[in-house]
Amino acid sequence: MVPTLQSIMQEAFHDYEKTHPLPGYVRKAAHAIINCRTETMGGYRERCPDGHFERIWYHSCRHRSCPKCSYMQVEKWLINQQAQILHCTHYHIIFTVPESLNDVWLLNVKLSNDTLIKCAKNSLMELLRDHKYMGATPGLKASIQTWTNDLLFHPHTHFIVTGGGLTDYGI
Repeated sequence: MVPTLQSIMQEAFHDYEKTHPLPGYVRKAAHAIINCRTETMGGYRERCPDGHFERIWYHSCRHRSCPKCSYMQVEKWLINQQAQILHCTHYHIIFTVPESLNDVWLLNVKLSNDTLIKCAKNSLMELLRDHKYMGATPGLKASIQTWTNDLLFHPHTHFIVTGGGLTDYGI
């Protein structure tokens, strides 16, 4: 059998969390993934009235970090985001937090996230409104990511920035 994220976490996470300080949101995500579509989540029984067939369907956790649950949520989110994007040139800009600040970040994740977005947005706006660069107010869309694909803590923000913007005179 090929191991899954859930099977690995079911086997190792409880020992890991005993020896590693983790923020509450990480523990919540881990426990959701561990229990997803298991008896712990509850479920219902489906039966053929003639007794030929029976199976149990367990409820899913619906957590955004769960690989079993997130696919459709991600697809819906992407469609929604694409509908909000202007039809023009865009640039992808990333602001990364130095690794030396990771412990400070974890002391207050919400404040850290809010501060990173605010500082990055203000920096972009100041730079791009300057006539040496764009000389206009661009459209921005931002998202925070705190983990890499291989589950290493790495807070950073992604911005999608329009290639043009509004000037004092309009477009």
